[in-house]
Amino acid sequence: MDAKQLRTFLTIVDMQSFTRAGRRLGLSQSAISQQVSGLEKELGVQLLVRSGAGARPSSAGEVLLQYARQILSRVDEAQRVLADYDSADLGVLRIGAGGAVCHYLLPAILKEFHDNFPRIDLHVHSGHTALTLERILDGQLDIGIVTLPVTQPKLRITELGRDELIAIAAPGHAWAERRRVQPADFAGETMLIYERRSQTFRLIERVLLEAGVFPRAGMEMDHLEAVIEMVRVGLGVAVVPRWTVQNEIARRELVGLAIGKSGLQRSWALVLSELTHPPQRLRAFVRLCSERLPVGLAG
Repeated sequence: MDAKQLRTFLTIVDMQSFTRAGRRLGLSQSAISQQVSGLEKELGVQLLVRSGAGARPSSAGEVLLQYARQILSRVDEAQRVLADYDSADLGVLRIGAGGAVCHYLLPAILKEFHDNFPRIDLHVHSGHTALTLERILDGQLDIGIVTLPVTQPKLRITELGRDELIAIAAPGHAWAERRRVQPADFAGETMLIYERRSQTFRLIERVLLEAGVFPRAGMEMDHLEAVIEMVRVGLGVAVVPRWTVQNEIARRELVGLAIGKSGLQRSWALVLSELTHPPQRLRAFVRLCSERLPVGLAG
Protein backbone atom coordinates (compact mmCIF):
# COMPACT_ATOMS: atom_id res chain seq x y z
CA MET A 1 0.00 0.00 0.00
CA ASP A 2 1.64 3.22 -1.14
CA ALA A 3 0.65 6.88 -1.21
CA LYS A 4 -0.10 6.80 -4.95
CA GLN A 5 -2.67 4.04 -4.48
CA LEU A 6 -4.25 5.83 -1.54
CA ARG A 7 -4.44 9.11 -3.45
CA THR A 8 -6.10 7.34 -6.38
CA PHE A 9 -8.60 5.67 -4.06
CA LEU A 10 -9.35 8.98 -2.29
CA THR A 11 -9.79 10.83 -5.58
CA ILE A 12 -12.27 8.22 -6.85
CA VAL A 13 -14.30 8.59 -3.67
CA ASP A 14 -14.24 12.39 -3.84
CA MET A 15 -15.11 12.47 -7.55
CA GLN A 16 -17.55 9.51 -7.25
CA SER A 17 -16.25 8.25 -10.57
CA PHE A 18 -13.28 6.30 -11.98
CA THR A 19 -13.42 8.37 -15.16
CA ARG A 20 -13.43 11.78 -13.47
CA ALA A 21 -10.70 10.65 -11.06
CA GLY A 22 -8.58 9.60 -14.02
CA ARG A 23 -8.97 13.01 -15.62
CA ARG A 24 -8.00 14.80 -12.41
CA LEU A 25 -4.94 12.59 -11.85
CA GLY A 26 -3.94 12.42 -15.51
CA LEU A 27 -4.25 8.62 -15.56
CA SER A 28 -5.93 6.26 -17.98
CA GLN A 29 -8.97 4.21 -16.99
CA SER A 30 -6.89 1.02 -17.00
CA ALA A 31 -4.19 2.59 -14.78
CA ILE A 32 -6.82 3.72 -12.27
CA SER A 33 -8.42 0.27 -12.22
CA GLN A 34 -5.05 -1.47 -11.81
CA GLN A 35 -4.15 0.68 -8.80
CA VAL A 36 -7.48 -0.01 -7.10
CA SER A 37 -7.30 -3.73 -7.89
CA GLY A 38 -3.76 -3.90 -6.51
CA LEU A 39 -4.81 -2.14 -3.32
CA GLU A 40 -7.85 -4.42 -2.86
CA LYS A 41 -5.71 -7.51 -3.49
CA GLU A 42 -3.10 -6.37 -0.97
CA LEU A 43 -5.69 -5.61 1.72
CA GLY A 44 -7.93 -8.58 0.91
CA VAL A 45 -11.18 -6.57 0.85
CA GLN A 46 -13.37 -4.80 -1.70
CA LEU A 47 -12.93 -1.05 -1.33
CA LEU A 48 -15.19 0.41 -4.01
CA VAL A 49 -18.63 -0.45 -5.32
CA ARG A 50 -19.44 0.55 -8.89
CA SER A 51 -23.00 1.77 -9.55
CA GLY A 52 -23.73 2.76 -13.11
CA ALA A 53 -21.25 5.44 -14.12
CA GLY A 54 -20.33 6.20 -10.50
CA ALA A 55 -18.45 4.62 -7.62
CA ARG A 56 -18.82 4.70 -3.87
CA PRO A 57 -16.78 3.22 -0.99
CA SER A 58 -17.78 -0.14 0.46
CA SER A 59 -18.03 -0.55 4.24
CA ALA A 60 -14.34 -1.53 4.29
CA GLY A 61 -13.61 1.41 1.98
CA GLU A 62 -15.23 3.80 4.47
CA VAL A 63 -12.79 2.59 7.13
CA LEU A 64 -9.79 3.00 4.83
CA LEU A 65 -11.05 6.45 3.77
CA GLN A 66 -10.47 7.91 7.25
CA TYR A 67 -6.91 6.56 7.41
CA ALA A 68 -6.17 7.59 3.83
CA ARG A 69 -7.05 11.23 4.51
CA GLN A 70 -4.79 11.31 7.58
CA ILE A 71 -1.90 9.53 5.86
CA LEU A 72 -1.97 11.73 2.77
CA SER A 73 -2.26 14.85 4.90
CA ARG A 74 0.95 13.86 6.68
CA VAL A 75 2.66 13.01 3.37
CA ASP A 76 1.69 16.42 1.96
CA GLU A 77 2.94 18.11 5.13
CA ALA A 78 6.28 16.30 4.89
CA GLN A 79 6.65 17.40 1.28
CA ARG A 80 5.91 21.03 2.21
CA VAL A 81 8.41 20.97 5.09
CA LEU A 82 11.16 19.42 2.99
CA ALA A 83 10.49 21.84 0.15
CA ASP A 84 10.91 24.68 2.61
CA TYR A 85 14.49 23.59 3.36
CA ASP A 86 15.39 24.02 -0.29
CA SER A 87 13.73 27.39 -0.80
CA ALA A 88 12.38 29.41 2.10
CA ASP A 89 10.72 32.01 -0.11
CA LEU A 90 8.78 29.64 -2.38
CA GLY A 91 5.59 27.68 -1.83
CA VAL A 92 1.96 28.09 -0.93
CA LEU A 93 0.38 29.53 2.20
CA ARG A 94 -3.23 28.47 2.81
CA ILE A 95 -5.17 30.79 5.11
CA GLY A 96 -8.66 30.43 6.56
CA ALA A 97 -10.77 33.18 8.13
CA GLY A 98 -14.33 34.43 8.42
CA GLY A 99 -15.83 36.52 5.65
CA ALA A 100 -15.62 39.77 7.61
CA VAL A 101 -11.91 39.29 8.39
CA CYS A 102 -11.26 38.45 4.73
CA HIS A 103 -13.07 41.61 3.63
CA TYR A 104 -11.90 44.19 6.17
CA LEU A 105 -8.65 43.08 7.81
CA LEU A 106 -6.77 40.59 5.64
CA PRO A 107 -6.21 42.59 2.43
CA ALA A 108 -3.66 45.00 3.95
CA ILE A 109 -1.88 42.17 5.77
CA LEU A 110 -1.72 40.01 2.64
CA LYS A 111 -0.41 42.96 0.63
CA GLU A 112 2.40 43.52 3.12
CA PHE A 113 3.20 39.81 3.23
CA HIS A 114 3.19 39.59 -0.57
CA ASP A 115 5.58 42.55 -0.78
CA ASN A 116 8.01 40.69 1.49
CA PHE A 117 7.50 37.22 -0.04
CA PRO A 118 6.42 37.82 -3.65
CA ARG A 119 7.06 34.24 -4.79
CA ILE A 120 4.72 32.66 -2.24
CA ASP A 121 1.23 31.88 -3.52
CA LEU A 122 -1.48 32.96 -1.07
CA HIS A 123 -4.70 30.93 -0.97
CA VAL A 124 -7.52 32.32 1.20
CA HIS A 125 -10.57 30.25 2.16
CA SER A 126 -13.45 32.01 3.93
CA GLY A 127 -15.56 30.21 6.50
CA HIS A 128 -16.78 30.50 10.08
CA THR A 129 -14.61 29.28 12.95
CA ALA A 130 -15.87 25.69 13.09
CA LEU A 131 -15.30 25.20 9.36
CA THR A 132 -11.83 26.79 9.48
CA LEU A 133 -10.79 24.52 12.36
CA GLU A 134 -12.09 21.47 10.53
CA ARG A 135 -10.06 22.42 7.46
CA ILE A 136 -6.90 22.85 9.54
CA LEU A 137 -7.33 19.45 11.18
CA ASP A 138 -7.96 17.87 7.76
CA GLY A 139 -4.75 19.39 6.41
CA GLN A 140 -6.56 21.68 3.96
CA LEU A 141 -5.28 24.88 5.61
CA ASP A 142 -1.96 25.96 7.11
CA ILE A 143 -3.37 28.60 9.46
CA GLY A 144 -6.69 30.06 10.56
CA ILE A 145 -7.86 33.31 12.12
CA VAL A 146 -10.69 32.35 14.46
CA THR A 147 -12.65 33.38 17.52
CA LEU A 148 -12.08 31.67 20.85
CA PRO A 149 -12.76 29.34 22.57
CA VAL A 150 -11.13 26.56 20.58
CA THR A 151 -11.64 23.16 22.18
CA GLN A 152 -10.21 20.87 19.49
CA PRO A 153 -6.95 19.11 20.45
CA LYS A 154 -3.73 19.06 18.44
CA LEU A 155 -3.85 22.76 17.63
CA ARG A 156 -1.32 25.49 18.35
CA ILE A 157 -2.99 28.73 19.44
CA THR A 158 -1.56 32.27 19.37
CA GLU A 159 -3.94 34.74 21.00
CA LEU A 160 -4.45 38.05 19.20
CA GLY A 161 -6.59 40.07 21.59
CA ARG A 162 -10.22 41.11 21.70
CA ASP A 163 -12.73 43.07 19.69
CA GLU A 164 -16.15 44.53 20.50
CA LEU A 165 -19.53 43.59 19.09
CA ILE A 166 -21.91 46.54 18.90
CA ALA A 167 -25.54 47.10 17.98
CA ILE A 168 -26.15 49.12 14.83
CA ALA A 169 -29.28 50.94 13.71
CA ALA A 170 -30.30 53.52 11.12
CA PRO A 171 -29.92 57.20 12.10
CA GLY A 172 -33.72 57.57 12.28
CA HIS A 173 -34.13 54.66 14.70
CA ALA A 174 -35.41 55.16 18.26
CA TRP A 175 -31.92 54.26 19.51
CA ALA A 176 -30.32 57.12 17.55
CA GLU A 177 -29.76 59.41 20.55
CA ARG A 178 -28.34 56.66 22.74
CA ARG A 179 -24.78 55.42 23.16
CA ARG A 180 -25.60 52.08 24.81
CA VAL A 181 -28.36 49.46 24.74
CA GLN A 182 -29.15 46.60 27.08
CA PRO A 183 -29.99 43.08 25.87
CA ALA A 184 -33.60 43.65 26.96
CA ASP A 185 -33.85 46.55 24.48
CA PHE A 186 -33.79 44.07 21.59
CA ALA A 187 -37.26 42.81 22.54
CA GLY A 188 -39.63 43.67 19.71
CA GLU A 189 -36.82 44.69 17.35
CA THR A 190 -36.33 42.98 14.01
CA MET A 191 -32.83 41.51 13.98
CA LEU A 192 -30.86 41.03 10.80
CA ILE A 193 -28.63 37.99 11.19
CA TYR A 194 -25.22 37.20 9.75
CA GLU A 195 -23.89 33.61 9.76
CA ARG A 196 -26.34 31.84 12.10
CA ARG A 197 -23.94 28.85 12.30
CA SER A 198 -21.07 30.92 13.65
CA GLN A 199 -19.73 31.09 17.21
CA THR A 200 -20.46 34.82 17.17
CA PHE A 201 -24.16 34.35 16.55
CA ARG A 202 -24.32 31.75 19.34
CA LEU A 203 -22.69 34.31 21.67
CA ILE A 204 -25.21 37.01 20.70
CA GLU A 205 -28.12 34.59 21.02
CA ARG A 206 -26.98 33.44 24.45
CA VAL A 207 -26.70 37.01 25.76
CA LEU A 208 -30.21 37.84 24.55
CA LEU A 209 -31.77 34.62 25.82
CA GLU A 210 -30.21 35.12 29.25
CA ALA A 211 -32.02 38.48 29.32
CA GLY A 212 -35.29 36.77 28.41
CA VAL A 213 -35.28 38.13 24.86
CA PHE A 214 -36.12 35.77 22.01
CA PRO A 215 -34.63 37.34 18.87
CA ARG A 216 -37.15 38.08 16.14
CA ALA A 217 -35.20 37.27 13.01
CA GLY A 218 -35.86 39.39 9.97
CA MET A 219 -33.40 38.42 7.25
CA GLU A 220 -30.47 36.03 7.39
CA MET A 221 -27.53 36.71 5.10
CA ASP A 222 -24.12 35.19 4.39
CA HIS A 223 -22.52 38.57 3.64
CA LEU A 224 -21.97 41.07 6.44
CA GLU A 225 -21.93 43.95 3.98
CA ALA A 226 -25.53 43.07 3.01
CA VAL A 227 -26.59 43.08 6.67
CA ILE A 228 -24.99 46.51 7.20
CA GLU A 229 -26.73 47.95 4.14
CA MET A 230 -30.12 46.55 5.23
CA VAL A 231 -29.68 48.21 8.62
CA ARG A 232 -28.61 51.47 6.98
CA VAL A 233 -31.90 51.70 5.05
CA GLY A 234 -33.94 50.96 8.17
CA LEU A 235 -34.97 47.31 7.75
CA GLY A 236 -33.89 46.28 11.25
CA VAL A 237 -31.03 46.26 13.73
CA ALA A 238 -27.98 44.01 13.91
CA VAL A 239 -24.98 43.15 16.04
CA VAL A 240 -21.64 43.44 14.23
CA PRO A 241 -17.94 43.97 15.02
CA ARG A 242 -17.17 47.63 15.61
CA TRP A 243 -14.25 47.53 13.16
CA THR A 244 -16.58 46.68 10.27
CA VAL A 245 -18.71 49.83 10.59
CA GLN A 246 -16.44 52.54 12.00
CA ASN A 247 -16.45 54.46 8.69
CA GLU A 248 -20.26 54.36 8.41
CA ILE A 249 -20.59 55.52 12.01
CA ALA A 250 -18.11 58.37 11.42
CA ARG A 251 -20.15 59.45 8.37
CA ARG A 252 -23.34 59.22 10.47
CA GLU A 253 -24.83 56.67 8.11
CA LEU A 254 -25.28 54.30 11.06
CA VAL A 255 -25.64 54.55 14.80
CA GLY A 256 -23.30 52.30 16.80
CA LEU A 257 -24.16 51.36 20.39
CA ALA A 258 -22.30 49.41 23.05
CA ILE A 259 -24.21 46.41 24.42
CA GLY A 260 -24.71 45.90 28.14
CA LYS A 261 -22.90 47.55 31.02
CA SER A 262 -19.37 46.79 29.87
CA GLY A 263 -19.78 45.96 26.19
CA LEU A 264 -19.88 42.62 24.39
CA GLN A 265 -16.44 41.33 23.47
CA ARG A 266 -14.84 38.36 21.72
CA SER A 267 -11.32 36.88 21.84
CA TRP A 268 -9.36 36.05 18.70
CA ALA A 269 -6.47 33.73 17.87
CA LEU A 270 -4.26 32.36 15.14
CA VAL A 271 -4.53 28.58 14.97
CA LEU A 272 -2.35 25.99 13.25
CA SER A 273 -1.69 22.31 13.74
CA GLU A 274 0.64 21.66 16.67
CA LEU A 275 2.08 18.73 14.71
CA THR A 276 3.20 21.03 11.92
CA HIS A 277 6.86 21.99 11.64
CA PRO A 278 6.18 25.62 10.73
CA PRO A 279 8.11 26.65 7.62
CA GLN A 280 9.65 30.09 7.47
CA ARG A 281 6.78 31.58 5.46
CA LEU A 282 4.24 30.42 8.06
CA ARG A 283 6.31 31.77 10.94
CA ALA A 284 6.61 35.08 9.10
CA PHE A 285 2.85 35.24 8.57
CA VAL A 286 2.22 34.53 12.27
CA ARG A 287 4.56 37.37 13.25
CA LEU A 288 2.90 39.80 10.85
CA CYS A 289 -0.61 38.91 11.99
CA SER A 290 0.43 39.14 15.64
CA GLU A 291 1.59 42.71 15.01
CA ARG A 292 -1.19 43.95 12.73
CA LEU A 293 -4.41 42.14 13.67
CA PRO A 294 -4.70 43.31 17.31
CA VAL A 295 -4.70 46.91 16.04
CA GLY A 296 -7.34 46.20 13.42
CA LEU A 297 -9.55 44.25 15.82
CA ALA A 298 -9.39 47.07 18.36
CA GLY A 299 -10.62 49.46 15.66
